Amino acid sequence: MHVVSGPMMKQTQSGLAYCPICTHTVETLVIMTPKGAKVKPGERCPRCHAHLEPAVVIRLDRAA
Repeated sequence: MHVVSGPMMKQTQSGLAYCPICTHTVETLVIMTPKGAKVKPGERCPRCHAHLEPAVVIRLDRAA
C-alpha cells in the first residue's frame, strides 16, 4: 500500500480497472477517496497505452 502526500492523505492500492479503449481489464493503482475508488491520475493501460483516469474500477486487492 502506498500513501500519496497532500492536504488529504489518500491511500493507493493495487486493483483492476476496465480500459474503455481496448476493453480489457488491466491491473493499475487505485486511490481510495471518501466517495469511492478511482484510478490514480497519470496511470496508463499496459496494453494500448490509453489514459485510465475515466476507467471503471472493477476490483480492489485487499489483504485478509
